[in-house]
Amino acid sequence: MGTQQDLTASVVAAIETIVCGHPDRVAADDGLRLLAVLKPVFRVALDKAAASVGPSQVRAAAFVALTEDFYRVSGYGQVLAAARATDAQLHTITEAPLAEVNGLLAEPAAFLAGERALPADAASVPGRKPLYRDEAEYLKTQQNLTHFQALHRVETAANLLPHTGFNGRAVPPRFPQLGKVFSDATADPRTVAGLAKKLEAMGPEIGRQPNPDAVARQFEAELAAAVVTRNSQGTATLLEDQARRLDAGVVERSEESESMFIGAFYLGHSHKGYEYRIITNAEGHELLATAADVLNNPTTKAGTQPAPAPESSTPPLPVPEWAMDPSLPPDARPVQGFGDIVDTLPGAALLDPGIELLPGETLDQAYARQRAQRLHQFVLDSIRIVTTTAGASAGAPGQKSGGKDSDNGGQMPMLPHFTLAVTIDFQALKGQLENAGVTDHGQHISASNCRRIACNAGILPVVLNGDGVPLELGRTRRYFNRAQRRAIATRDKGCCNPGCSMPVNRTEAHHLDEWSAGGRTDVSRGCLLCVRCHVAHHAGHFSIVMLKGLPHVIAPASVDPPRTPRRNWIFHPAAEPPAA
Repeated sequence: MGTQQDLTASVVAAIETIVCGHPDRVAADDGLRLLAVLKPVFRVALDKAAASVGPSQVRAAAFVALTEDFYRVSGYGQVLAAARATDAQLHTITEAPLAEVNGLLAEPAAFLAGERALPADAASVPGRKPLYRDEAEYLKTQQNLTHFQALHRVETAANLLPHTGFNGRAVPPRFPQLGKVFSDATADPRTVAGLAKKLEAMGPEIGRQPNPDAVARQFEAELAAAVVTRNSQGTATLLEDQARRLDAGVVERSEESESMFIGAFYLGHSHKGYEYRIITNAEGHELLATAADVLNNPTTKAGTQPAPAPESSTPPLPVPEWAMDPSLPPDARPVQGFGDIVDTLPGAALLDPGIELLPGETLDQAYARQRAQRLHQFVLDSIRIVTTTAGASAGAPGQKSGGKDSDNGGQMPMLPHFTLAVTIDFQALKGQLENAGVTDHGQHISASNCRRIACNAGILPVVLNGDGVPLELGRTRRYFNRAQRRAIATRDKGCCNPGCSMPVNRTEAHHLDEWSAGGRTDVSRGCLLCVRCHVAHHAGHFSIVMLKGLPHVIAPASVDPPRTPRRNWIFHPAAEPPAA
């Protein structure tokens, strides 16, 4: 049995014998004839393969993998064609040969048989206006693309593929390492092209570094390795991490620009309802994200059962008649407070009884809609509590009841009821450094913003060693205590399974060594896993090893044949697989 290259060569030779056997054919066109015949051949093979899959999971997996390979190769081919079009200055072609080429390829039988050849080249005369301004306009017009699609192909060709300059000299690609991934078709071509554009945009900032060439090569190597093994979210977080490495003040400047747009804006009334747009800062995001997690987390009281109604010495007041459906019997009429949070926190494991699947809606979409509705109700209930006289007269720690403050309708700012857990250098928190920190929800926050929030909320800075490993906390026991969980959360920042985006507050502390088998409850032997990944790990779908005090996941051979230990690139975008 020959190699794949031998088999490919034999198939190509057989096709060439069939389509290129005419004695009068032009041999230079054989490569184009081979490409022309592959389209109908591929379509027939595609339909035959799809018909053969049936209920077989193995055949379905093979079909998905093979068609993805064809998509990646064709994406490479589109850009390669744009590169050759630029080299040939295709925009200067004249009308007659272009019309003949298009007509010949519309009915390619004679061309495939070698009976007809492509016409001779005929470029526009120097000094006369060509048919097209440039290759991007040619692609836009001839291939029915948008201007940006056509320009994207031309620019991608310059970034990732070698081409010929105006003087006839070979010009290497701007990003050869990404270009190799692109040419090998080992990653999504659009993703690779997008990374090249973003890396190009970072050029001015890279140029200001002490050794810009070394930084550029390092960043390109990181992206080239990441795009093969990570999803789009993973590569996006790596780009953000690279931007922060280039400029430590980028987070703070981003926060300063955000302050110009913060607010709640009324957009108008539509068939959907009264629409508002909320733009908030890191503190507001933490408050809203924490509330949403508590409301929908099945491990919290709020997420599993309604909270008990608060005891009150006075009976609830009836809802006004004008707000009541007259058809309701008296014993079925709601009272004031029926919309409070205590009545709107059913279990999160299933949809609420009032949430019905909409036409065409998936279960995941319904869960997302339920999550949004719960958060919306929580915000309204919070406003209702704060803006009522009863809420004001009840007072808050350090505030007098009654008097002037309680007569203003209760419209005073709420006291903070959250603790901002942030991983940040202690020196930065004290003002000695300006390194950005990372919250439990994975949001980057500047040191100055941390210091400001520290005036109104709890800040939990964590001391890390040189490798970013939290110091050991607590003593050995059956369950991880709060200090140990906090240390593990600081190190892992979320579920440790690569590609999983579950943040700290949606995860569980997992023993790497089973307690029943003599395992230790130490920070160095624990890691964070979300519920789904926790179940998958116990089912044997992946394994976890500790390397230099950090948890690394080894995926199954079906996902990663070399079975390389990796950290979660969502929370650790700059993490590289350990050296062998």
